[in-house]
Amino acid sequence: MTEISFYFNVPNREHALCQLVSKALAKRLGINILTDSQAATAALDGLLWEVPQTGFLPHCAADAAIVADTPIVLDYRPELLPARPLLFNWTNGLPPGFERYQRVIEVVSIDEEARTLARERWKAYVAQGFKPTSFDMMDRA
Repeated sequence: MTEISFYFNVPNREHALCQLVSKALAKRLGINILTDSQAATAALDGLLWEVPQTGFLPHCAADAAIVADTPIVLDYRPELLPARPLLFNWTNGLPPGFERYQRVIEVVSIDEEARTLARERWKAYVAQGFKPTSFDMMDRA
């Protein structure tokens, strides 16, 4: 069954994403990042080229010729994402086909609207028989 993890109370969502992706990359996991739009994909694309400061997080779009050789796939089109063990959900809804992943990670900022949307996703996962876990990032600061 898919393991679903919510990282709550994240002061800087983009920074937390880069940290979590870096950790997964160090474990040599195949990673997909699903966004909700082409604009969001472009914004994260730029960020992944800049962070960490000593390098970058190797990534490409789902329709790139190098997708099989690239550890991180970043796209807004869920139907194009290749089979990978890990999905970072960068959308406000349940990612289509999330149950095919070993793990889904949700990164939730301290913004009240983001928290409300995350609570709705949590309830939707539970309604489908999943048991998400949560990590309060304020406790880790």
